[in-house]
Amino acid sequence: MRKILSFILLILVSTSVTQAQLFKKREKVVKKEYSVGTVPIVNNKVTFEKTIPAEGLTAAQIESAVKEWLASRFVKPTVIGFKEYEQETPGIVIAKAEEYIVFRKTFFILNRTRINYFLTITCTDGSCKFNMSRINYWWDDEADDGGLKVTAEKCITDDVAINKKGKLHRFYGKFRTRTIDLYESLAQALANHINSKK
Repeated sequence: MRKILSFILLILVSTSVTQAQLFKKREKVVKKEYSVGTVPIVNNKVTFEKTIPAEGLTAAQIESAVKEWLASRFVKPTVIGFKEYEQETPGIVIAKAEEYIVFRKTFFILNRTRINYFLTITCTDGSCKFNMSRINYWWDDEADDGGLKVTAEKCITDDVAINKKGKLHRFYGKFRTRTIDLYESLAQALANHINSKK
């Protein structure tokens, strides 16, 4: 009888240790790419920007490649809505896009948010500046109560998405990580397309 009780106790202890380890692993440790300072604020607005080098290409060639990329990337069902704005100044391309970011998808659960943002791409000889700004979200848009509408400034900044312990906020952290991922993937895809024109 003692052997049976000892065996049951051993199973209970090992199970609780395993659960504690799993819980510890689930803590939202901030990876370098999402850490403090990775969401830039310009004039009190979240604004991502980087320069994409394109040596050997003129501003006109880069602008043409940018427009070609926009036309191929921002199509349904990938995006919900897209509009490119006509510009009087050559070399500047401005567009507005709306698409879904999916946080979790299973047979029973679909946790996602709409994300709206503007892209401003400034083309010069040999490079272009890729800017993503005016970002806002509409989470759980099909909910009976209408879901949650929130700007990036109130959702993914350091003071909102990272807590005092340096961990990602359980709710807002996923908006931060997925927005950074989206921006980086867009910038990389555009860079690849532009440089394929060399």
